[in-house]
Amino acid sequence: MGYKYSLDINGFSIDKINIFSVSREKNYKHSFMDGRPCHAFIYTESGSILDEFAHPRVEKIVAGSGTLVFIPKGTRYSATYLDDETKLKTVQFEINTGALPPYLCTPQKIELTNARAVINSFFNAIENAKANHTFHYISLLYDLFWQIDMQYNGLPKKFMRLAAALEDISVSPEKNEKISYYANMCFMSEVNFRRLFREYTGKAPIEYRNELRLKKAKSMLKSGEYNVSESAEATGFTNLSFFIRLYKEFFGHTPKKE
Repeated sequence: MGYKYSLDINGFSIDKINIFSVSREKNYKHSFMDGRPCHAFIYTESGSILDEFAHPRVEKIVAGSGTLVFIPKGTRYSATYLDDETKLKTVQFEINTGALPPYLCTPQKIELTNARAVINSFFNAIENAKANHTFHYISLLYDLFWQIDMQYNGLPKKFMRLAAALEDISVSPEKNEKISYYANMCFMSEVNFRRLFREYTGKAPIEYRNELRLKKAKSMLKSGEYNVSESAEATGFTNLSFFIRLYKEFFGHTPKKE
């Protein structure tokens, strides 16, 4: 028996990723009066920089150490280095199909608690065998977009560290991973992960995952295409009796009554 799920979404495809690091002295200035040639994430690793934009409605941005800024392709602006040895790390790219999310249509600061780690992941890859794998950089960039999207769609800043685990559980609740797997994904100890996860969801990680499994199983049963054992197996339950008991506790009736 096969189990197939489909997902239909609108997105965009990334092309021509380019990363580089630049260090300049105080008062150095460069401009893009013809418009920035590519979309860019610019991370200020040290020092500070002032971005001033040609469009009168776009406010200037002062990016201090630890600040991540996004500047869309075509933006006309100038950048002035405000401190000696100001160092920037830039990840720039093109897209060849689709469009960026609406909230990235203007220059802005991007508030990510793990911005340094995310940007450094692009540069760390250069030093190991992954440097020659194009898809690795594409995956890093899509991951950055996903984390930004999680923020703009309501995940409180305090809980951004849980983003990777929440997404993994949401997409694949049928996976029988240990808590340590999700904790490592979020770069947290298991104890701290459990505490923060419960604070955000009100549930333990396994309880949260089981609820997603049960809801998915209910949808499968109501479709009429799957029987009880098939829906249990497809959603990650290896013990049928446990599945039936949990299902009844959660929905108030056994799965056979769907």
